[in-house]
Amino acid sequence: MQLLTTPQAAAALGVSKRTIQELAAARKLAQIKFGRNVRYDESDLVRFAESCKSKAVGWKGAKP
Repeated sequence: MQLLTTPQAAAALGVSKRTIQELAAARKLAQIKFGRNVRYDESDLVRFAESCKSKAVGWKGAKP
């Protein structure tokens, strides 16, 4: 299991550290806490990114 720090998780998703902290506080992104240390499982980051994907729709309702 690969555990990442907040800066590493932010870099992996291409967002700020604050965004990672806000997502975790809103319980949209799982975190692992060891006392004051917070880590993020790499597979959780992948799962979160996949859940944010949207399907492309043809322009002006054109059929694909």
